[in-house]
Amino acid sequence: MPTKAIKSLLIAVLLAAALPAAAKVKVDLSGAAVQQTSKLDFVRHPDDAKYYTESWTTILQSDQGHILYINYMYTNIGVTSGRTAVSVNLTMPDGTQAKNFGWEYSQDDYTEDFDGGSIKIGPHSLTLQGKTARYHIESPEMRLNLTLNGWTSGAKFHDGKICIDEGCTEWVLSYFHIPRGDFEGEMAVGGQRIRLKGQGYLDHMVNNQMSSKWSSHWWTTRYFAPDHTVAFWSFKTRADRGGEKVIRLLVADREKVLTLTDGATLKTDTPVKDPSPKGHSYDTVYNLEVKRPNLTLTGSFVGKGLHDRDGVLERLPWAQRTIAQAVAGNPVIYRQRGDANLTLTIEGQPPVSLTGTALMEAIVN
Repeated sequence: MPTKAIKSLLIAVLLAAALPAAAKVKVDLSGAAVQQTSKLDFVRHPDDAKYYTESWTTILQSDQGHILYINYMYTNIGVTSGRTAVSVNLTMPDGTQAKNFGWEYSQDDYTEDFDGGSIKIGPHSLTLQGKTARYHIESPEMRLNLTLNGWTSGAKFHDGKICIDEGCTEWVLSYFHIPRGDFEGEMAVGGQRIRLKGQGYLDHMVNNQMSSKWSSHWWTTRYFAPDHTVAFWSFKTRADRGGEKVIRLLVADREKVLTLTDGATLKTDTPVKDPSPKGHSYDTVYNLEVKRPNLTLTGSFVGKGLHDRDGVLERLPWAQRTIAQAVAGNPVIYRQRGDANLTLTIEGQPPVSLTGTALMEAIVN
């Protein structure tokens, strides 16, 4: 399988610096909590920081049972210069281990069109116009042509920025460009041409420091109910950064974002040991509680087994892997289907039971 798309990020762990003292993350809470994303939010946010990285991530769940994680990336990290990359993790309906595809390019191979709302990396492109995203991936290993039509406008929590250290010299930007949409298109892979349709999601994150420097765990879930969406990501800062858990949780229906908040409580449970001696224990139960003035959401996601295990450093040659692990540990991504069992209550309306299959992810370093 091609592995070039992750090389630039992997090199970063070889260059990691010492960690600063613990500091509580901070957010500028001015303005409305839920704000609509803009064209400026979608295109690149240039920064000169050595470890600046920007990624646009899409998660698709087809009606047939395919799961795709699609990532477009721009980074300053590299041996002599920064890189760009596109990657696709594909799980087929039979549930077999995901196939990983990746293509790496120079920074010069990245272009964007502000008026057209598009970014392009080599022959691959992503365009966002209003609530509609279009994807084109072209390579001998895989071709994708998909259109994702969003239910609602994009959203960000206040201005989308999180300060990781006291002086905000390290930060993260987060945008939910398409909290939920319906997609349709065609995929060519392994000698097959497959028509696809289903549900999807598009977000976008920017950071000016490697996440492995300030976080030890990430948990994410995207859950597509018939008329509602629940999506969240959460990270835990490293012990020497205070061990704080930070979350962004979004709930939407077909017409609007009902809440986007940092006031959710996530408790993870029932860890399972990775059978690989190079792996970690990862959580398989996510218990969630949200209590807002006009909305409550309670329940759990229970994993049903891995469909994708991505041992990031394991793809490096032995010498580089040994050095990287000595500096930055061994990050592994665990993706699993999960059973959702939630209750959503909106003021003045009867409770809604939300059950079905959710896409859960844990990243452990």
